[in-house]
Amino acid sequence: MSGLAEHVARTSLRWFRGYTSRVIPTSMGRMHVLEGQGRGHRPPLVMLHGLSSAGVHFLPMLGPLQRAFARIILLDLPGHGFSDAPRLREAPGFHDATLEALDRVVGEPALVFGNSLGGYAAIRYALERPYRVAGLFLASPAGAAMTDEDLEEFRPLFRLRDHRDALAFVDKLLAKPTLVRHALAWGIRRQFRRPEVNDVLRIAATEHLLTPDDLSRLEVPTVLFWGRAERILPQRSLDFFRAHLPRHARVEEPEGFGHSPFLDDPRALADRLVRFGDEVLEARRAEPLARLRRVV
Repeated sequence: MSGLAEHVARTSLRWFRGYTSRVIPTSMGRMHVLEGQGRGHRPPLVMLHGLSSAGVHFLPMLGPLQRAFARIILLDLPGHGFSDAPRLREAPGFHDATLEALDRVVGEPALVFGNSLGGYAAIRYALERPYRVAGLFLASPAGAAMTDEDLEEFRPLFRLRDHRDALAFVDKLLAKPTLVRHALAWGIRRQFRRPEVNDVLRIAATEHLLTPDDLSRLEVPTVLFWGRAERILPQRSLDFFRAHLPRHARVEEPEGFGHSPFLDDPRALADRLVRFGDEVLEARRAEPLARLRRVV
């Protein structure tokens, strides 16, 4: 999405959906967040986007989500969307700033949705602040362990030298062809030319990636949503998550979805998130009863 389109989307959310837009000071500058009051009884929903994306890109999903959840929180990660764009020198700074911003906006246990880079950030948040996360919904999360050789082989996928490279990237990104293929390619290539976006790839190192122990410590209800048309992340990433997520985590491989499922079928993804909210509520209601039975 171009800069103009992002401004139009944010204005639409503020004027017609009642969202508020504000910036939160962090150790890496100001981070932007959109917050909308929902009409549902499910917990707040935090949505974390992927590399080169922004919170407003979830716009097509927000109608049904706002009817279902108590509150919607769309955070722009450092260097993305309307957040400040500092040059990144090390990964911990990126994670610390995200943690600081989420601490300011997440007051009660929330469902956290994360796609790609946002999935990695969601896992890190659940590990650091488990008491603020009611459930994790991870759509093609990044961060699976890799060797140095694997990581160097992965980086060139995002080096879009011309429009032809960008079109090839879009074809990998989506589950099926789209009429706006060229517009998406233009917007994505424009984003990847930004130094602060490229910094995320440049500073990534194997020691920053997730470990089996990290995943084993996830205690909250978790869904790994990995579309069968995923062509950005390698199969070994799915294998890593499948092997090391705790036993209570559910792995789903739906047809018709690729790396960014909110682009493939936003309504179907929103419906799945609503059902996940119901599953989390049911699990929370069952916990006191289970404890009572153990006592009796």
